[in-house]
Amino acid sequence: MGLPTTQNHSMNNSSAILPLRGADVWLLKRRTTIDQQAEFERLVALEWPRFWRFAYRLTGNRDNAEDLLSETLLDAYSCFGRYRGDGFHRWFFKMLANNHVDMVRKAKRRPVESLDTTFSESAGRELADPTMGPERHVVEAVYSEPVQAALDSLSLDYRTVVLLCDVEGYDYAEAAGILGIPIGTVRSRLSRGRERLRQALQEAQR
Repeated sequence: MGLPTTQNHSMNNSSAILPLRGADVWLLKRRTTIDQQAEFERLVALEWPRFWRFAYRLTGNRDNAEDLLSETLLDAYSCFGRYRGDGFHRWFFKMLANNHVDMVRKAKRRPVESLDTTFSESAGRELADPTMGPERHVVEAVYSEPVQAALDSLSLDYRTVVLLCDVEGYDYAEAAGILGIPIGTVRSRLSRGRERLRQALQEAQR
């Protein structure tokens, strides 16, 4: 392939870079695109269970989780060229969180009937022990419907922080970086979110 090369000129013994031909440019771009796609797919596959769990818990049902993941995958791939190779999971989680905020805003402007399982339908199944801390409820019953109902009762700000810290295991600084908020705000939202989650789980036992 006609990659940039040097050519010696016998008259002046100087060298010059031969320009890439159009076909060479196309092949280089294609190879770069293929390599980039492969790397993107590799990084996504490494963290896919976490991404799916976060999207499911954040949205509350499979359909919305799939929509959120599909949109975020497209967005992430389109700007993957700007990714600098450090903390792909944090980079992707940030997009997931931001895209979910946009989805919620759009849904408020265009309300539709919820496909979520109602709290009354699920209250009798897999109900967590209310004596446990709320963070353990979320970690140990990741797909429990009553826990999901309790999470859904939280405001989006509280729910997102609880999921990032108590399910995904991010510390305050990492969660703050993902959400673009101060560490103190993360601490406050996590404390209040845990308390409200505990209250919701206790009420479900009554």
